[in-house]
Amino acid sequence: MGFDYYGILSVKRNCTQDEIKKAYRRLALKYNPERYGNDENMTQIFALIAEAYEVLVDHKLRAVFDQYGEEGLKKGVPGPQEYIQPYTYHGEPLRTYHEFFGTSNPYADLLDNYENASQGNLSKGYKDKDPEIIRPLALSLEEVYKGGMKKMKIQRLVFTDETCSELKLREKVLSIPIKPGIYPNTEIRFKEEGDQGPTRIPADVVFVTEDRPHDTYVRQGLSDLLTVRTVSLEEALCGLTITLKTLDDRTLRVHVTDVITPTYEKVVEDEGLPLLPCPTKAKGNLIIRFHLEFPKYLSKRAKDVFADAFEVSEKEAEKFKKLKCGTLETD
Repeated sequence: MGFDYYGILSVKRNCTQDEIKKAYRRLALKYNPERYGNDENMTQIFALIAEAYEVLVDHKLRAVFDQYGEEGLKKGVPGPQEYIQPYTYHGEPLRTYHEFFGTSNPYADLLDNYENASQGNLSKGYKDKDPEIIRPLALSLEEVYKGGMKKMKIQRLVFTDETCSELKLREKVLSIPIKPGIYPNTEIRFKEEGDQGPTRIPADVVFVTEDRPHDTYVRQGLSDLLTVRTVSLEEALCGLTITLKTLDDRTLRVHVTDVITPTYEKVVEDEGLPLLPCPTKAKGNLIIRFHLEFPKYLSKRAKDVFADAFEVSEKEAEKFKKLKCGTLETD
């Protein structure tokens, strides 16, 4: 999971440009590594603060981050008129600091300390909770079918001891329970797993499930599976056997003896995804739709054969109709 730039600066997602600048000013002065003998941990935090500021203060970068997160921002995304190139931080947080303050002196603005000490919220011990961090959780249909536990690694700022005087960047692995048949857009919440900070309550991390594209199947509704097969005219008229690999690695053979029309569907019961309320007892259906591929050329002889076949078919249909009505004359 990528960084939450809003959480790093301790600002809300609907914050103004002035609030972003004030947050950067306060945090950059506090965590400037030169004040701590260029401590490695402080250097990392200082760089994260600078990167978060550079993204959020730029309207275009902020818009991309809001929609696609850090991953989309740094990989590049399609824009309304042209492809938006990947963003890469220049890696020089002191340059960002100097451009903002006009100096690299970490003690340039001692008034900031006075302002922080006099803030009403801090003196009252009041803390705002950071807005929740929402991240997509792409699941393969095999994972949806079988369920289980999915591991996701996150990076977060945490206090190093009980005094809450020092923050450090740490990795944590979250175990996400996946119920068989889990629906798309299901929210799985981890309370207060966002960045820690002296003036805020960590945000909840929320994973929202989505189906990853599959080579053979797509979810239809909540628990049905859909697949589309291309068939020839011969197969559409004479029948065929379709061999499929199921999501639990079985081989499924489906015999189709009906005439396949453009609107025909073959429904195989209980071969879909598990039904979430009772996944071990019931499943949705497998729906097979067909794309009919006509021959590009037929010879005169082939057309005559088809004409004869359809004539025979019509006669048999008429004969069956008369038998059904009891009006067929017998010798």
